[in-house]
Amino acid sequence: MLGELVRFQSIRSRLLEVYASAYASMKIYFRYPMWFISDIVTTPLWIVIIFMPILLFLPESEWRNPEIIEAMYWGMIFLDLISLTLWGIGMSIRREQQQGTIEYLFITNASRAVIFSNRVFSRILSLLMDVAYIALIINLIFGVSITIVNPIELFVYLAISVLLALGLGMMYGAVVLYLKNPGALNNILQFIILGLGGIFIPPSRMPYPLNIVSLAIPFSYAIDLVRNAAMGTQTMIDKNLEIFILLVSTMASIITGRYILSKLEEVNKRSGKLGTY
Repeated sequence: MLGELVRFQSIRSRLLEVYASAYASMKIYFRYPMWFISDIVTTPLWIVIIFMPILLFLPESEWRNPEIIEAMYWGMIFLDLISLTLWGIGMSIRREQQQGTIEYLFITNASRAVIFSNRVFSRILSLLMDVAYIALIINLIFGVSITIVNPIELFVYLAISVLLALGLGMMYGAVVLYLKNPGALNNILQFIILGLGGIFIPPSRMPYPLNIVSLAIPFSYAIDLVRNAAMGTQTMIDKNLEIFILLVSTMASIITGRYILSKLEEVNKRSGKLGTY
């Protein structure tokens, strides 16, 4: 009985942490209307910047091909997820360092994953808006309506993809905590993942050995399963194997991210460099 009460209190405290983190994230997001406005204004520009170079390599007759446009649409959604990984979660440690609040956060007993993933909640809201908004923009520009073959599977795969982004974001956050100033690493990693992670170009269409590198990136399986659920496309490998690889990658990234982050926290506390940047 006592053990069950302790477990209940532990779960309740974690849920309160998540609620407080989500509340703070939303308050900050809506405090600055320009963030919301910039998302609306820049999205069509990103579509032009990313879509046009790809379409120029295709025959003009394919520019309104629903399969190609829908594949690039889901690539845009994953561009948001990659930004969440690097800028939303990973760089949250950098922001706390710059604001001088990181030491106060680290002396609390709150979950580090919850503390530094607070922007996940506002980014998820932004992601949900982008799902509808980008679909509208694509329909206006290309005359293509986004269709979904299996909504339930799509929701599950997107939810797992967000958890994958959380785990990889914690791992990158540990790198930021170690380097203090990551410099251009954010942009470099973002373009590497976009280019090699199967986001816009499936690994099956990449030359050797780039296709092997692509298969080593977890996002390749996430986007492939999302396209399968949304568009009914054939998966790269056996579907059940892809699901297994994605689940294992997600769990491994979360466990590894939390472990590395906690170890670097101990090292920085001993050296007195926790708030240094």
